[in-house]
Amino acid sequence: MLSSRRTDARRNREVILRAADEAFTEDVDFVPLSEIARRSGLGRATVYRHFSDRYALGIAVAESKLHMLRELVAECDFIEVLEELFDEQISRRPLVRLFRELTPADQRRYAGQLVAILTPGLREAQEAGVIRSDVGPDDLALICEMVEGALASHLPTGGVESVERVVRTVLAGLRTTSGAAPE
Repeated sequence: MLSSRRTDARRNREVILRAADEAFTEDVDFVPLSEIARRSGLGRATVYRHFSDRYALGIAVAESKLHMLRELVAECDFIEVLEELFDEQISRRPLVRLFRELTPADQRRYAGQLVAILTPGLREAQEAGVIRSDVGPDDLALICEMVEGALASHLPTGGVESVERVVRTVLAGLRTTSGAAPE
């Protein structure tokens, strides 16, 4: 009986995380837990039993994204990893906004985790001659900040399409001449 409850609890947690991940792709300021309960088909009490507030839920979704990113770094071309990272940053605005509400210390901690995950892929790509040798791991966090600044800008930039174009330009600038993307 206890095993059955644990299985149900794990399944409910996964359903909640999937619903939250989907909700974080929408263009809203924030996603309340009541909306996650509705989308998951579970009661609000069940959602609150797993996640005390929207920050706890957002952190859980972000941690699952970091886990997937770690797998991508091990399996994929580093430029593809960065493309996926920036796609996630661009498409999951409510999740990014939630992280911007965390304390500066927590923001630095998660940025540090991101850099630690990306560093092995960066070093491998540099050794392979694909990424410029003068790019450091902390530069990757700065690039994420630049993308965030572009996304948060109130300047008439052309929206997401302009930011995506800038990301492609930045990624091209990270490549060595021999690692240049085909035209």
